[in-house]
Amino acid sequence: MTTYTPFPSVLFNGVAYADETLSSISISMGRRDIMEQPQPGYASINLVTDANTPLAIELSQPVLIKIKDTAGVDQTIFGGTVSDIDIALDQYGSIGSIAQYSITAVGPLAQLNRRTAGGLGYAKEYDGTRIFNILSEVFLTAWDDLAPTLEWDQLPATATWNSFDGVGEAVVANLVNDIDQPGQFELEHYTDGQAIALQLLQIAAQSGRGVLYEGAGGELFYDDYESRATEVALPLTADDINSRGLRTAAQWSEIVNDASVSYRAGTENFSDGTSIFLYGQQSGTRATVLHNASDAQQQAEDFVKSRAYPMVYPETISLPLHSPTMGNVTRDALIAAHVSTLVTTNALPAVFGTTFQGYVEGLNWQLTRYTADLTLTVSEQTETYPSLIWFQIPVTTTWASYTPITDEWQDL
Repeated sequence: MTTYTPFPSVLFNGVAYADETLSSISISMGRRDIMEQPQPGYASINLVTDANTPLAIELSQPVLIKIKDTAGVDQTIFGGTVSDIDIALDQYGSIGSIAQYSITAVGPLAQLNRRTAGGLGYAKEYDGTRIFNILSEVFLTAWDDLAPTLEWDQLPATATWNSFDGVGEAVVANLVNDIDQPGQFELEHYTDGQAIALQLLQIAAQSGRGVLYEGAGGELFYDDYESRATEVALPLTADDINSRGLRTAAQWSEIVNDASVSYRAGTENFSDGTSIFLYGQQSGTRATVLHNASDAQQQAEDFVKSRAYPMVYPETISLPLHSPTMGNVTRDALIAAHVSTLVTTNALPAVFGTTFQGYVEGLNWQLTRYTADLTLTVSEQTETYPSLIWFQIPVTTTWASYTPITDEWQDL
């Protein structure tokens, strides 16, 4: 039995709000399904104050949300920017007053939905390199990005070149470590001109079979296709999982047994005859900016292998971190969980197949002063890796350990 209280806090522009001022927090990050790329994350923050004591919160201020780990140390679980402020009076009069602040903060992907990139085009390059180049273009301001008539006295007195909007040397410096480069799939050259940066990034990530997502501190990460194969599993027990509310849905509409993947010079196809016999022809398409036909063919095959037959596993897993049955090691690991974290369990009810091994795709936090509920949206491991890849083979494996009669080169 372990006692745990999250004691969340929120920092607006470095000023912390906690305890009685903080009512509740809801956070959503990541994606709803492995077939799509993450959309901008957001946090809903509810604060309470005396109506005659306004809080120093403004639009565009940086926001950090933290909770305590089991050692009582603050750990950041969301970083973003204030996008909406709503103030309502619950009570006002001579005997007292209560004002409710409802704050919405958005993650860094939201900035990319309001900025453009690609005006000078991009060379043929791998997915990770393309994503790094787009992000560098978005976050670095050059002299020719500024209006030639702009004068310093038109800006706030505190403005410096380093603080000017869009100057992001620190952001780009982090990208060197946070973006997998060069990536795994070669993308065709881009010459279509200026476009919304987020759209360019998402098609590049989707074509590379990777995922571009927001980190807990407001960073941006790109995991290429091979990255997940090196994740260390986070095991979950029956004492960790809230089984009430588990849900799965085997849907005919999710089956794909005849796939078409478009690329630079056309379309590649693949189908599964057995699945077509069982469920009828269920076609699916995927648009990419891949350069090579061989990559498009491989993606068409994997598309069918991961979708030709229904899967039964929980769409979400709920984890009450404040539960006394959860161990400290697991609790701290969940606080640090992110998109692509590998989770495993053999404690599911039999209707869900008992065992599960897969990846975190999305995270939803519900926080009060004394409770922390984390809901993970997950995907089954074979949806990412329907075929074995080299990174999944233990380093101690030797060719002699395989049986020549049954194992062939293409099996590895």
